[in-house]
Amino acid sequence: MNRIAVLGSGSVGQTLSDGFLKHGYEVMRGSREPAKMADWKQGAGAKASVGTFADAARRGELVVLAVKGTAAEAVVDLCGQDALAGKTVIDTSNPIAEAPPVHCVLQYFHGSTSR
Repeated sequence: MNRIAVLGSGSVGQTLSDGFLKHGYEVMRGSREPAKMADWKQGAGAKASVGTFADAARRGELVVLAVKGTAAEAVVDLCGQDALAGKTVIDTSNPIAEAPPVHCVLQYFHGSTSR
């Protein structure tokens, strides 16, 4: 397994991508707007590339979901079932809601908030 797809253009996606590249893997980062990762690609080296979520998911032998938790389902839909079929998908997203903490407890968008 040499090709990794990292779905997400944020800091988690960049950190994971940089780590995979450091260990010799080919990494394609996916985003709704691949052009916004042009600077990262230029500085990341020959084994780095960018594309849409679907492009990256098709290319990767392993797929890492590194998006905001509230966007995860939409990103998976944008990839398409065929692009993800039979692949290991690692989900690093957090289920934290947009709402502020209540009594120092983070709110979750899936509804099971507890201390």
